[in-house]
Amino acid sequence: MTENLAGDLAALLSTHGWTSVAVSPGASTLWSLADRAEMYVPPVVTRGSFTWSDLIMRIASAQGEGAGAVERAIELVRFDVTRFRVDSAPGAHAIPLEAGATVVGSAFGMLRAAATAARRPRQSIGSNYSRIGDEIVREAQLAHTEVGSFVFPVMLKVSPPEPLPETPLPGVDVNSTRPESPERRVTRTLAQALTAFEKHILQPAREPRMSDLTPVIIAGGTKEMLAQVSNALSEPGVSWLETGFTWAPAEAPSADAPTRVVIPAENDSRTLVAKSVKLLSTPKSDPLRVITGPIIHISHAPGEATGEIAIQTPSPTSSRYGRVEVVVRAEQLTEIHHWMDQGTTVVVHGVVERRPGRPAKLKDIATPRPLDDTLAIAPQ
Repeated sequence: MTENLAGDLAALLSTHGWTSVAVSPGASTLWSLADRAEMYVPPVVTRGSFTWSDLIMRIASAQGEGAGAVERAIELVRFDVTRFRVDSAPGAHAIPLEAGATVVGSAFGMLRAAATAARRPRQSIGSNYSRIGDEIVREAQLAHTEVGSFVFPVMLKVSPPEPLPETPLPGVDVNSTRPESPERRVTRTLAQALTAFEKHILQPAREPRMSDLTPVIIAGGTKEMLAQVSNALSEPGVSWLETGFTWAPAEAPSADAPTRVVIPAENDSRTLVAKSVKLLSTPKSDPLRVITGPIIHISHAPGEATGEIAIQTPSPTSSRYGRVEVVVRAEQLTEIHHWMDQGTTVVVHGVVERRPGRPAKLKDIATPRPLDDTLAIAPQ
């Protein structure tokens, strides 16, 4: 069966400044790019057809790009791409083959650790890798290397999430949004964990403490993830490790999604990474208990002092998404609505009550905060 690419075209146009005019189902949609161009996109577009070629040329002309670049962008519209990039020593034009192999292996190890931590934050994984997380990582692909200093792009295709069932009660305001795909959660966890490590460990450039690493753990950082970073930085000829993130247009990223983290391989940075791995290897008697994820549902009865939200979390028993319901104060609902609209990852702490046949629920009233609040300012 020939794949219909009309949805992919729409996702690409939306991320490049085009706006659409809604039309009736089954009819063509008019798209415009400011005052520069207009075109109709039919409800069915197949690769290689005359319509496909015509649309590609129109988009390329309006955006000042080549047709090949537009086609490549459409191919990637459903992929989150993490670019692992290293640079050779100054003046060199190559790195040892063994170093390149180590970087690719480290990329796999970092993504695998992120896939397990994405299901529940923890400081160390040991042998307890998530089976479901490993299944997601097995779908990742290593794309062709790119022009630059040894760029290894790792692609993870986002899947369309299942819709949430809604049963609004009379007199209750309800607002829901599209859930985050499990693949996006993995890539987001890797990006936010490395961002937290850069801000809380590398920027202060001091002896790391467990309190400094707590935001890293909350964001999804683990001993295993940082051990892979250490492996890459320890290779002769590698002067820095960069991770760049390009988010699939098919699943709009949060407004503040990380795009780039650079970890230098200089001695001080290597030491900070190694000491962080050692700290995270120390057993902890009181495991960190936090819930992180995007807000996917809000309900509130006008006049009530509290409302209820649902935070998307992985299901403990299957690859399907789960949710934890949280009671919040009504005065916080305005900013909570903003966070849901922006796709912001939030954090809450507390005791989770399991309820047979119903979503889990946080025991007490909570005050959600954006994950980025813990990442924005490095400790003094």
